[in-house]
Amino acid sequence: MGARVPGRCTTVLVLTGEPALVRLARSILEPDRIVSGSAPFGPESLAVAGAADIVVIDLEAVDQDAILAVRRAYFDAALIVLSPERGETACIAALEMGADYLPRPFSPTDLAVRVRVAELRRFAATGRPRFYHNGALAFDLFSGKLSIDGQTVALAPSELAVLAHLAGKAGGVVGYERLLGDAESAGSPRGRAALRSCVMHLRHKIERDPLHPEILLAEIGVGYRLAPPTAGPMRRPRDCLPKDPE
Repeated sequence: MGARVPGRCTTVLVLTGEPALVRLARSILEPDRIVSGSAPFGPESLAVAGAADIVVIDLEAVDQDAILAVRRAYFDAALIVLSPERGETACIAALEMGADYLPRPFSPTDLAVRVRVAELRRFAATGRPRFYHNGALAFDLFSGKLSIDGQTVALAPSELAVLAHLAGKAGGVVGYERLLGDAESAGSPRGRAALRSCVMHLRHKIERDPLHPEILLAEIGVGYRLAPPTAGPMRRPRDCLPKDPE
């Protein structure tokens, strides 16, 4: 769930013969993520299991050789191995196969942390910066959280998608068509107008003066870009801070 993208839930596949383990993973990881389960009895099972960003492998249901088959089937997914064995040997075996390692039994926090670390690693592999700063504005591309002067600013899904894409290429121009796809307006006869509306709503939330933007800039006939990151203060009246949308 490719790398994690703000607004899109990470997909976690649990390969196990224990339905109770799948239910446990769901209780720990959902609703922020989508968890599914499959019994890993062979290639056929993997073929119908569906795509996944993170695969949790229960070694009580498969042997270590099966991890290689899972790696081939999910070559770009992060692997987390649940092992009934404790000790250095089991940990090293998992790590050598490119998987993280978690001994059973485990606490809910243990699994949640392993999944979070896997998400962060996948995000880092994209090469995008984790944060975009412009004065008092701070945007976390991983979590999709925006704040100004330390106050959280709520974003609509289309606004979040557009801001995340622009922030991932801060200073560079992103074309209309790509942004239309991010704003879920691709193919719409009013797509360009919808994108302009989305950008204007964003400017009202992040700019000192939305009619004279300093952060979210237009390249006429091409697309939009964010001003290069800065660390300086953004001189902005307190009464202009954005309010959460109704």
